[in-house]
Amino acid sequence: MKLATLHNGTRDGALHVVSRDLVRAVAIPEIAATLQHALDDWTRCAPALAAIYDELNASHLPDAQPFDQRAARAPLPRAYQWADGSAYVNHVELVRRARGATMPQEFWIDPLMYQGASDHMLGACEDIVLADDAWGIDFEAEVAVVTGDVPMTTTADAALAHIRLVMLANDVSLRNLIPAELAKGFGRDRGKQRLSVGKMPVGRGLRDPELLGERADVDGFRAAVLGLLQSRLDQGIAEIAMVVGIERLAGEAGHPASRTMTLM
Repeated sequence: MKLATLHNGTRDGALHVVSRDLVRAVAIPEIAATLQHALDDWTRCAPALAAIYDELNASHLPDAQPFDQRAARAPLPRAYQWADGSAYVNHVELVRRARGATMPQEFWIDPLMYQGASDHMLGACEDIVLADDAWGIDFEAEVAVVTGDVPMTTTADAALAHIRLVMLANDVSLRNLIPAELAKGFGRDRGKQRLSVGKMPVGRGLRDPELLGERADVDGFRAAVLGLLQSRLDQGIAEIAMVVGIERLAGEAGHPASRTMTLM
């Protein structure tokens, strides 16, 4: 199924089910007013949302309205947290090389992770506002997963069962601010802009893993991401970006953080 959040005058927006062809959408407040409400009661809401999705695709819902992708907010306009894992090790190596830093070999087997600001997520078509070009704005195409509760000590193999939804994200970095922040030894704050989320290989909005391929496994993730990169970038760049990481990202979603805490 496809889900989207549209403006309704509130901070969290209104959850909508969107047709497969991205032409029609319908609000479903009787099931869940927001995506966060749906996630908090996923066992009940997921089957009900899937049923509405089927009805919508069959043109059985007269209350459905035209869907404007440009009007969609971030699927989760604000979230309890988001954690970014640097699974594309080739990218990490290039970024560190650009600032004169070497990459420890353990990065190839132990992914980096940091917790980003999640109080305000941008929609796929919202402007990314920058006060000064000298800050060195950069973009990063990333695969994002929305999980349910992930128990402490969850293994990488077991983590896939906790994935609820899948999307692509644009993780915005201010490259010229990050080195000074990292030198302080206390993480990044000013160097990471608002996350822009919602854009998928064939549309915008959150997607159920079944739409990524016949199986909701790493092959589905790989096909989806490669399809996007190859349609947007030069073939050589796409291959460089995908050398390492997608299996680890899919298989270890939530895993590094859940070693020491329960993720809610």
